[in-house]
Amino acid sequence: MNLSKWVLSGILVCGTGLFFVQKYIDKQMFWVIGVFLVYFFLHSLYDIQIGPKIRYTFDQQNNAVYKSSLFFSKRKILNLNEAVIFVHSEMGSWYYSLGAQKSQFVKNYRISENFSSSSKKDKRKKEYDEVILMKIDKLILSMQPS
Repeated sequence: MNLSKWVLSGILVCGTGLFFVQKYIDKQMFWVIGVFLVYFFLHSLYDIQIGPKIRYTFDQQNNAVYKSSLFFSKRKILNLNEAVIFVHSEMGSWYYSLGAQKSQFVKNYRISENFSSSSKKDKRKKEYDEVILMKIDKLILSMQPS
């Protein structure tokens, strides 16, 4: 989320700067850059305002994993006994994802924040592993057929 705040502030600076250099660049280039800035602005706002409010519920009784967010009520996304947690990496950082065993790389859901190799992130990763991930793993393993 901190990265999104930095990106958002960079977009605002670039947007302001774009108006100052408007007379020095082509009109089409101005609009192309403007459209990209608007897209990244909206994406950053989503990451800051909506992304943290997404919740996943692991229901052992109904053998289901539910997803709820600010705009959508609780809906089933997959069966608990088919769930697998894996590491997904992109651009120097990584995070935990949740997906169905047979299609985890096609459709998956981010269930953690980004982690990197900094000592502050190592502490947060350790806390996440011990508090959250361990409980999810136990729940998934208890649902697997013997």
